[in-house]
Amino acid sequence: MKAQEEPTLPFPIQVPNLQYQNQKVYTALWLIDIYSFDYKTGSYTFDFYTRFFWVDPNIKSIEWYIQNGYPAYPGAKQLVAFSYNDTVKWELYRTRATLDVTVETKDYPFDQIRLPISIELLTNASEVSVVWVQNQTGIGSGYDNVGWTTPSFELTTPINHNDLGFDSPSADFIVIQNRLLYTALLETILPPLIFAIVGLSSFLFEMYESNAFSLRIGINTSMLITAVLFNIAEQTNLPPMTKLTFYDVFISSVIAFLAASLVVTVLGYVNWMHHGDKKRVDAINRWGLVVSIAIPLVLFLVWFAIK
Repeated sequence: MKAQEEPTLPFPIQVPNLQYQNQKVYTALWLIDIYSFDYKTGSYTFDFYTRFFWVDPNIKSIEWYIQNGYPAYPGAKQLVAFSYNDTVKWELYRTRATLDVTVETKDYPFDQIRLPISIELLTNASEVSVVWVQNQTGIGSGYDNVGWTTPSFELTTPINHNDLGFDSPSADFIVIQNRLLYTALLETILPPLIFAIVGLSSFLFEMYESNAFSLRIGINTSMLITAVLFNIAEQTNLPPMTKLTFYDVFISSVIAFLAASLVVTVLGYVNWMHHGDKKRVDAINRWGLVVSIAIPLVLFLVWFAIK
């Protein structure tokens, strides 16, 4: 049972001017900052204030539960101020919670994250609903999730249908952010693109000269191995994927181009060693370039068709 003596407030509480109704809990949330966001696991820590307002005399205090996480440490969910004596009663909580969400990677690396705080009211099966106080809900200016755009948010009030035979109201505060474009380009797109450009330069070397052939083989082989290793390193930072992403198609196209370039080089040199026909080798090189470029284009066209 909570004590009725009202503590000193950490900051002024403005009771919203609303048409209050019984059996409704009015909720506001102010997000302060995010910590330890892990894209691979979908885990993150939010620091936030939660406020509840009500007039229903049957509600003595608000019992609530974090559905998609838990307090980061003992005492991380704390009732810091309250008022039960006025017509409009209210409570103010300060919480630091470790949360998680399933990250959807279908547009990686040009993707969007939706990071929710999902609050469920424990109402003992009574008919209570939740209403967001939108003008007291938001994200602080100090919020900083490195590598992602300025956050926006979405508010919902879903009803949880429990297997125990009763429904419970909830309030979801969902932070929405997109990956910064230059971050996606510099870290994920540019390196494989450079590998492909270097591999493309190998078509400038004539295959019927042994030194040029050796240099060409070296370029194609090294770029192909580098692209494969880059992809392995990138995959270690990604969550499990249920469908092909833009990145999957892009890196597969780069690897396919480099592998095709290597095959063209070997075929051209073998033909030169067996037939000694420069025109035939030049034709293999020319059409090999066309096929090597066409393969990535076909992969992208197929992906866009089935996406």
